[in-house]
Amino acid sequence: MGNIFRLMAALLCSMSLVVTPVFAATTTSPLTAQANVAASCTITGVTNINFGTYDTTSATPTDAAGNFTFRCTKNTSYDLYIAGTRSMANATEGLSYELYQDAYSTTWPVGSPGVTGVSPNNAPVVKTVNGRIPTLQDVGIGAFTNSVNVTVSY
Repeated sequence: MGNIFRLMAALLCSMSLVVTPVFAATTTSPLTAQANVAASCTITGVTNINFGTYDTTSATPTDAAGNFTFRCTKNTSYDLYIAGTRSMANATEGLSYELYQDAYSTTWPVGSPGVTGVSPNNAPVVKTVNGRIPTLQDVGIGAFTNSVNVTVSY
């Protein structure tokens, strides 16, 4: 038991020898964190339009839907349009179509100025693209394709 007391006493003495530094003065200086946020927009997705089979003898237009998604930095002004001719082609013929922002009354502009806006935040924005092939176009059998460019200017 005596050894335990001696060991504890030695341990307590050694703990009291730990020196805590004492500072005479303090000085400070500011550290500044800084960043610049630039206007930016990105097209994050496009759903293509597939008209399926077009019946050249039908008096009913052929409709199909697609969309595109974009996002911009908060408070960024943007201009949206879909550039390119609205005619699908095969080897020898063209099949006209149109692209609409809504239920077939307002067409998508092919250039600037297009549909303008200001991004209220950086959340994704989905825009509808409805396609319509007018009736009774006189074209032959075949596969018709076309590519246009969804554009977000900012």
